Amino acid sequence: MNRTDLRLVQYSVTQKVKSKKSKKSTSKKVKAIGYFHIWGANADKKGNEKFYALIEDANTGSLVEVAHKDVRFLTEDEVEMLYNQTEEILLKEEVVAEGPAEEAKAE
Repeated sequence: MNRTDLRLVQYSVTQKVKSKKSKKSTSKKVKAIGYFHIWGANADKKGNEKFYALIEDANTGSLVEVAHKDVRFLTEDEVEMLYNQTEEILLKEEVVAEGPAEEAKAE
């Protein structure tokens, strides 16, 4: 399956975060962007079906099992906005990377 076939989604996962001041860890919901692959279902300990989505994280490429309620499909406008933001960041990184090299040539 090609990435062009997959839909972009925003998903939330709970991560454990250790506090700097104490040794206790707390959980925090983190939003991320990924590619939707497939829906699935598992039975919990009580025999109830729990629906989930299999999402490929856009940054790491790892597959994440996410509860169905924590998945939101992005609209075309949101996808375009993300694409434009990414393009701007890449252009800024190019300018920063080229800056010192051009200064060295001038000297």
